[in-house]
Amino acid sequence: MITKEKNRTKIICAVVTAISAIVAGGSAFQLHNVQNISQTVNGNVIQILGETGSYVSAGTDLTDSTDELISAYRKVLDENSQYQANQSTLQGQVQSLQNENDDLKNQIQILKETLLNTYSSDEINSVIEQGGLKRDISKRLDNLECLDSVNCEQVPSVKDLYGTTHSISYRFEAYDTAWAKFKLDGQYDTFVANIVTSEDTNRDANMSVEIYLDDVLVGRVDDVVRDEHIRPISVSVNGGNVLMIKVIRTNSCYDSHAYICDTTLSVLQ
Repeated sequence: MITKEKNRTKIICAVVTAISAIVAGGSAFQLHNVQNISQTVNGNVIQILGETGSYVSAGTDLTDSTDELISAYRKVLDENSQYQANQSTLQGQVQSLQNENDDLKNQIQILKETLLNTYSSDEINSVIEQGGLKRDISKRLDNLECLDSVNCEQVPSVKDLYGTTHSISYRFEAYDTAWAKFKLDGQYDTFVANIVTSEDTNRDANMSVEIYLDDVLVGRVDDVVRDEHIRPISVSVNGGNVLMIKVIRTNSCYDSHAYICDTTLSVLQ
């Protein structure tokens, strides 16, 4: 019994020493599946020590058994190394595709900017109507965050002087100047809206509506009067972060009220 216990102790020490040596040698690897190694080593230890671990199997050779454990451990390390190499290759391919995709996006953005800066809003709308471009990801102005405003109020609806009811709109009271700023975050290409007046607009009122993109004037409609039916306005907002709408009273009349309605922010594709 004492001899068996000594042999058992020697085998355990030899196994631990061998595995420790391999672990130290293979510490550079990040193991893909440590459980595989554990199962392999446990299986070999059971073969050497027996199912209960209380005796040494007959004919057990310490050197051969240790070599088997080392061989099994190295096999798992090799498999893990191959897995890591494959992962590295896949990651390289994914990164390459991502770079190509980013390049294409940049080229599309440049072409879109050129198109929007070269042609008028009416020409862009004509191209869209003919199917050359399409509007996508359209939102109303009320879907955006209003950053700040002066003499501007969002209203659920407004009826213009010709009896047409427009849904969610913005009422600008241009006692002097009225304005509102909205957050774009560079997510849109065009802004389209209608300018209307209503019963609360002075008969002699005369106003101008200006659109700014990041504090740069990009659109203007002059001589907005009470009898106006609908005055459309359309501008490029490609790459812009802040949209500002400003209504300016251009004569001395009070009650210079104008409404911005039927708003649409779109991405062109």
